[in-house]
Amino acid sequence: MTRLDRITERLNLKEFQLRALLDVTKAINNNPEPEELLRLFTRIVHDELGITRLLLFQHDASWHCVLALGADPVQQQADVAPLVERYTDIRYIGVGEVPALAGFDIAVPVFHHDKPLALLLIGDIDEEERRMSPAVKHLNFIQTLANLVAVALENQRLAKQALSQERDKRELELASEMQRMLIPRDLPDDERITAAAWYLPHRQVGGDYYDLVWTGEEEVTVCVADVSGKGMAAALVVSNFQATLRATLQDRTLQFEDLVRSLNTMVMDRARGERFITVFIGRCDLRTGTMRYVNAGHNPPMFLNTQGVIEELMSGSIALGMLPELPFVNVGTMQLRGGTLLCYTDGLVEQEDMHGNDLGTGPVRRTLEQLVTAGPAAINQALIATFEAHRGGLPYLDDIALLTCRFA
Repeated sequence: MTRLDRITERLNLKEFQLRALLDVTKAINNNPEPEELLRLFTRIVHDELGITRLLLFQHDASWHCVLALGADPVQQQADVAPLVERYTDIRYIGVGEVPALAGFDIAVPVFHHDKPLALLLIGDIDEEERRMSPAVKHLNFIQTLANLVAVALENQRLAKQALSQERDKRELELASEMQRMLIPRDLPDDERITAAAWYLPHRQVGGDYYDLVWTGEEEVTVCVADVSGKGMAAALVVSNFQATLRATLQDRTLQFEDLVRSLNTMVMDRARGERFITVFIGRCDLRTGTMRYVNAGHNPPMFLNTQGVIEELMSGSIALGMLPELPFVNVGTMQLRGGTLLCYTDGLVEQEDMHGNDLGTGPVRRTLEQLVTAGPAAINQALIATFEAHRGGLPYLDDIALLTCRFA
């Protein structure tokens, strides 16, 4: 080959490389699907350069093969993490160094900001051929191509991940708005009953719930509930529970005990035994000043009477949704005249301070005793201040619902 021929060959090679890089760059700018970009890479290295054996592994959560030429299924499933740990640049793989990858001779790791993105394995060094292997001849160019493609694939993955996260965030915001709509805003405040509440989901949506439902001109049902678990799944269960509770309360022929059993059946059917709900339900007759209640495994509400004595409301059953049939339902009774009913979920009393101590029920009782003549809003504000002082800026551990009612 003459000197002119060698110069011409090099010029042709450079022209090909520039054209190939331009094609890849244009493709990346068009934001193709990963499969399309990998097909372009395959056409260049296989059809144009003559590489006959190739594996490309990509890393996101783990290493996995995204492109294979001339490799068997076992090789496509090979664990390449140890190779990336050992190889930080182009490296020839020694004979027997990685038995599972026999037939592959060159490792081309791809890093971006010191983060491993991909590993390209090439195996076309044929010792019987009396010519330079295309893998060796075009190694630097192949490395450049691999870097372009790997970074583009990573950018696509990150963009899709960001889009998915933004979509999830928006859906969570919508779910939070919907849940806020389910929580009653206008609580009663008249000569018969005054109520105030505080609701704080651990995340944007929560599994705690409170409600006051008028079931007659002189009858209101008080309810506080807590679904096991947190987040979206708990929020879906609690929204379903609220809808069922409100519908069931309209059936005036249903006995109070039967209402609770019906709710248990609903929770069991909808949650399929994967969730349960602790709930306090109190049916208050404002005309007679009495309340019949069931505490289904919930934190005992506190009732402060006119003499300043606090009673915890315990009568009831096990939590709803734990068994197909409730083994017992005990209905408790309470005289409401002049008293204050405070209902809460465990997120209030189980909040820990910097020493790992939970708040407990002691401060709740003391707040009630000290504010025996105060209204529900003042009691709640005092409890929130006590809670926040105890928390001391630490993260909230659970959803919180607090409902306080003062009866005339």
